[in-house]
Amino acid sequence: MDWLHGMNRVIAYIEENLTQPIQYSSLSRIVGCSVYEFSRIFSFMAGISVSEYIRRRRLSQAVFDIQNGNEKIIDIALKYCYESPTTFTRAFRELHGTTPSCARKTGVTLRTYPPISFLLKMKGGNEMQFRIEKKESFQIMGLSGYDSAEKEGSLTPLWNKFMKEYDPKLWNNGRPSYYTEPFYQVSAYFCTPGSDKVKTIIGAEYKEAKPEGITLSVETIPAATWAVFSFYGQTGYDKYDEAYTRILTEWLPASQYRRDETAPNLDVYPSGEINENYAWEIWVPVLRK
Repeated sequence: MDWLHGMNRVIAYIEENLTQPIQYSSLSRIVGCSVYEFSRIFSFMAGISVSEYIRRRRLSQAVFDIQNGNEKIIDIALKYCYESPTTFTRAFRELHGTTPSCARKTGVTLRTYPPISFLLKMKGGNEMQFRIEKKESFQIMGLSGYDSAEKEGSLTPLWNKFMKEYDPKLWNNGRPSYYTEPFYQVSAYFCTPGSDKVKTIIGAEYKEAKPEGITLSVETIPAATWAVFSFYGQTGYDKYDEAYTRILTEWLPASQYRRDETAPNLDVYPSGEINENYAWEIWVPVLRK
């Protein structure tokens, strides 16, 4: 996959459709990956989320329509996919520091955000630790919820709820036999085609009946071969995005493998103090080319 060419095609597509609804599934298909993965990689490479980039471009173009034409504000709002003049004015003020009507006056300072372009830069050279593992089908029991497919950090409440409300019930009296290490986070596998929402489950593998009195979800992970990548140090959305970007744009094209679309990626976190020596993993399902 030529990620450089693909991402620039995404930018061109956005420019051609600023006045039309833009589906993230359409953008992800251009580069040939899931919405979940595309959003992570775009955010890392561009420095802002897909939604924020589109918002900035629409509001930048709206400035020129306001200053150089006689269209009504409501018509310009609808043109750039805002549902009402109120939401348009609010977004316009947040970006430009003034209202659309004031922008028609001369001498008003406004902002513009030109289209970005992705340029070739030297990459690679830094080692990536990985191993290939086969794992039979297993089940994850944990807390599930729905998150934006763009992955802008909204999983934090789900993690907090899991650790504060559910984890103590499972671990206060020692490790139960039905609940094992490590913790898994699974997201992309449960993304409904065409939806901007993705179901996420955070939990651990279990081998016995679900405990009574605790409301937890159970999801089955199919048997697969996995490329397992090890990382050390702090976790966080910026770290995940960088890791996924390197795996999909550097390791996978150079390997003898391709993605296995029948299984999910897994983010895997053992228990332990999170410091510079903390080891966590990303499991990517693969097939030989």
